[in-house]
Amino acid sequence: MLSTLVVLVLAGGDAVAEAGSAYRQAREALASEKYEQAVTLLRGAIQQVGEESDQLKYRDDESRRRHSYYPYYEWGRARLLQAQIETSIFTQRDLLSDAVGRLGQSRHPDASVKLEEAKAKLEDVAQAIALDGSFNAVKTRIEVLGNGERFVEAYQEHGVAVGKFKTRLKELEEVHVALKAKQLAAIKRCEVLLAQRLSDVVLMDPVTRGEAIVPMLAAAMVSEQISGEPGPKFVWAREFMTLWTREAETCKKASALPGSKVIATADAFDAAGLEALKVELPSGFRAARFLAQTVRMGKLRDIAAGNEDMLDTKTADAVAVSSAAALKRGNQAVSSLDKDVKDTLVNDLGTQERQGNDLAKAIRDGAKERERLTAPIVKAEAQLADGDTLGDLAALTQVKSDLGTLESDGSFGTLTLRLRARSLFAHGMVEAMLAFLEGKPEAGAIEVARVTAFRAFAFDPKIDERWNAQLSPKLKGVFDKIKPTGEDKPK
Repeated sequence: MLSTLVVLVLAGGDAVAEAGSAYRQAREALASEKYEQAVTLLRGAIQQVGEESDQLKYRDDESRRRHSYYPYYEWGRARLLQAQIETSIFTQRDLLSDAVGRLGQSRHPDASVKLEEAKAKLEDVAQAIALDGSFNAVKTRIEVLGNGERFVEAYQEHGVAVGKFKTRLKELEEVHVALKAKQLAAIKRCEVLLAQRLSDVVLMDPVTRGEAIVPMLAAAMVSEQISGEPGPKFVWAREFMTLWTREAETCKKASALPGSKVIATADAFDAAGLEALKVELPSGFRAARFLAQTVRMGKLRDIAAGNEDMLDTKTADAVAVSSAAALKRGNQAVSSLDKDVKDTLVNDLGTQERQGNDLAKAIRDGAKERERLTAPIVKAEAQLADGDTLGDLAALTQVKSDLGTLESDGSFGTLTLRLRARSLFAHGMVEAMLAFLEGKPEAGAIEVARVTAFRAFAFDPKIDERWNAQLSPKLKGVFDKIKPTGEDKPK
């Protein structure tokens, strides 16, 4: 398009200068996003000089001026920009209609491009106005979903709305911001609840109430309606619940399981506790450490109780080593935390360390005491298996004395039923042998051996089987008559 060169000389009036000055001020207002001011200035410029030009020459109070002059183009451009920030689609329609009219009057080289842009936007706005009633319904539905904490569904609806209502993007952005704030608040509430529930785990007895742990924590989890990606704390909690479900039986039956299984389970909970600190969930660390401690202490308490003939110090030592290593890792992990949190966790670790040390000492002391109490039984059984002792009245009398001393010891009741049965049966054997050596008949042997032997059978009904291959027919006959049968069995 050939441009028309307009050369105006300021002679008879100031119209050209006024138009040029207003045009320049309007462009400055556009650059500052003062669109209404720019339109007002451009309207004034057109009133002075209504024809566009690629050059406008004039003199003002400062100097000679020469620049392009396209007030209709700038007017149309101002309306286009103004429509982008306008929230009301009806006002957008009016602005874009004005832009189409002004751009259609312009001779600017890019006017046709801007005109097509304005027409396209005006068409979108016209469609949006036609859909205005449905937009309000969609917006209300999104807000209702958000209020019901169904954020995943709300975001899906929002995405559809963005594609459908292109002229209402500003309003939809406001809706999105409100949704995000509500979603974050819901997730934060779940985080607080999760921390509380994990703290409650420490107050529970996982052996008797372990089945309540998973439902209790599950109630604090972020639902799939709130978020498909709830965050690392909830990922950890889900893995923790899976671990507990897998290891719950080990926790309940730790006393009866091999030490290797107990250690593996406890170490798994310790590892989970360290992972909890990585996602800033100290209550998770406490819960995991508590369950690890429960498993270890269950095994150590069983050993300390002395339910086996010999205290399993080897397993106790292995569990203690595992516990010490876990405590060291735990103390290192909490050392960099805030003081209040650190103090709480260090206190927990210290308490658990003292529990472990107390049980380990009890086991060591118990092992020594068990060895002291068992020694007379082992010695007596060895002597009774020695043919030289069986015919030696003095030796048998000494065995009887040693066993009597043991059975009157205040700690005799701490021995297992089997060990007490062994002591009492050996005592009964000695009584019967001494009776025979003194020339008493079988009835006399039965009489003196009855009490101790009967008590032995009460503790272990099969105690005589360990002696079947060594008892003489006479002694076997004595114990067969003493051994309870039917209604005589001790209760």
